[in-house]
Amino acid sequence: MKTLLVSVIGALLLWSCAESFQRYVPEGQTALVKWEFSKDGKSWEKVIVPHSYNAIDGRSESYYRGKACYRTDISIADPSRPAYMVFEGAAQTARVFVNGKEACYHRGGYTAFTADISGMVKKGANEVIVECDNTEDLELIPVSSDFNKNGGLHNPVWLYIPAEDAYFDPAAFGPYRLHVTMGEVSAKMASASVEAFLHGSGDVTLKVIDAAGQTVLEKVSEAVSGDYRQKFTLENPHLWDGVDDPYLYKVEISAGKDKAVTEVGFRFFSFDRDKGFFLNGRSYPLRGVSMHQDMHLKATALSNADFDADYETVRELGCNFLRLAHYPHNDYAFRLCDRMGIIVQTEIPWVNICGERATEAYFDNIHSQMKEMITNLYNHPSIVFWGMWNELDSWGNKEQFQGKLDARRVVDETARLYDYAKTLDSTRFVGLTDDSIFRRDFYTELKADYYSENRYYGWYYTYGDFSGISDAMNWIHDNMGRANISEYGVGNNPFCHTWKADDIRRYKDDARHVEEYANRSHESHAQQIARMPWLGFTSLWILFDFPVADRREGYLDSADGVNYVENPDRMFMNDKGLVTRDRKTKKDVFYLYKAWWNHSEETVYIAGKRLEKRPEGEEFTLTVYSNASSLKLYDNGALIAEKTASGEDTGVIWKFSGLKVGSRGSTFTVVSDTGRSDKVTFQAL
Repeated sequence: MKTLLVSVIGALLLWSCAESFQRYVPEGQTALVKWEFSKDGKSWEKVIVPHSYNAIDGRSESYYRGKACYRTDISIADPSRPAYMVFEGAAQTARVFVNGKEACYHRGGYTAFTADISGMVKKGANEVIVECDNTEDLELIPVSSDFNKNGGLHNPVWLYIPAEDAYFDPAAFGPYRLHVTMGEVSAKMASASVEAFLHGSGDVTLKVIDAAGQTVLEKVSEAVSGDYRQKFTLENPHLWDGVDDPYLYKVEISAGKDKAVTEVGFRFFSFDRDKGFFLNGRSYPLRGVSMHQDMHLKATALSNADFDADYETVRELGCNFLRLAHYPHNDYAFRLCDRMGIIVQTEIPWVNICGERATEAYFDNIHSQMKEMITNLYNHPSIVFWGMWNELDSWGNKEQFQGKLDARRVVDETARLYDYAKTLDSTRFVGLTDDSIFRRDFYTELKADYYSENRYYGWYYTYGDFSGISDAMNWIHDNMGRANISEYGVGNNPFCHTWKADDIRRYKDDARHVEEYANRSHESHAQQIARMPWLGFTSLWILFDFPVADRREGYLDSADGVNYVENPDRMFMNDKGLVTRDRKTKKDVFYLYKAWWNHSEETVYIAGKRLEKRPEGEEFTLTVYSNASSLKLYDNGALIAEKTASGEDTGVIWKFSGLKVGSRGSTFTVVSDTGRSDKVTFQAL
């Protein structure tokens, strides 16, 4: 009851003040929201940033790959003062011009960077133009990917003008301008160190402030221009304890009027290859979903309100882990994870490509994006796992880019990247995501703290058979060590149905993505996962459907399992999500995982309700997803079955077999011992 109460209170606090916790904005920092946009440099339209120029055409046969410009005016009162622009993400490359002069050139669409515009501005209005470019670039990750590489200022932009000569640098330690590194942490004591780069000199005040706003530690020290470092220790810290109690402190440093602030959570964790993940000394299996930063009519340019709505869906689902794929998401997403107690893996977009002709510039960009990801997101307690790459494999290594897959180079460059990442952050795990069961040459030599695997049994292979995930993961566990399932799933169109129990996916049968087949897949995978408690994290693919210009599949609809009609709106979509891209439809399997993971809410949900008809008199099995203690089944009001357990490994997949639909149709109602119910009506076919 205590755990439930803490979770409920935490959720209420989060969603009642969701708009109130932006990134902490120091004096002199302003959000640059109003811009003009142009693809040709001649005709301009007013837009609000975040903005992506692939918001509409990304869901089409082709989407625009090229340059586009944004412009705005910034007002400067004193041009002798330092001035900076902080971009939280400009895709995929960005050239920043101030009054016609180039201030910086950045290569990487998802990580924050700072443009020092000091000395380039004049008193009054100053024109800023940002040229974004998402043209295919063989030396910029991602080169090839199963997601669109959108262009634009799709994350916030800030103007920062320090009020005094003493201030903390906005580039050296990311947008928060300070790093807090955890030392030894326990329920009795927490040690940490603060680091920043100070311009100017003077007294620097360090404060640690608890969630009630009380200062629990204060230190004043004299500092000179350069690196500022300060250690501190808290006795009996209130730990950040995942979804049960995501308690946050503020760490604040100030020099004169300048102040840099971040939220931190004190926690300790470990990952035992045979016992799984541990948080604060207790077993804490991580179970959740993968997510893209994407929304209908916006692409990757989400507002804070969009994030709030999506993470409310995460909260309802009840997962305690997110894999934010395949690139660092907006900083606000990590703030939400901090507040919700969600543990996260984030990763750089090194996807698919590592060919024989890969250049040094390609690997330099990989290292640059790793540095920026870690530097910018360093303070978030939700982040435990840094990801190096995803699916460097022959299937995705399109030879026209860099030639054939160079497996030896993959292993060597992974080791180099791993060592580099550890110099940037030695406190977290650094790993990778494979899809070959590590069967590529030399892949058993890969250097990492954890080994994640993407497997699609019953979809891309072994049609109709989902059982292979157990053997694959047991092999990885035995031969590689700390193992995770990073992706699994199938195409799932909630408006395409079948009543045939043996209706399976067949090779290249990409027009029909029937929901009942997806239900069978997820049920099998969930049951196999329940039998592998040593898995660190599992993240199904994916929470929300998302657009892919290269895909043309899942476009046949059928309400009765007999008549199929084409629906062009389904094309150019990866529809493996638990929820449709427009967020209007939660698919059956959403409720499977909600019943399994959300322990604060009782779920009773009948799968297959969208199927309108079944053959008259033919026996079938009704599936119910529920975390109730017992269920009763009624047929047209008459009690016909009662169960006190699901009888399978998850405890939430209930099967009622031997049912029939009468000539006039049948209404089946399921009722839990607490009175929660669900019902479905089938007409006779």
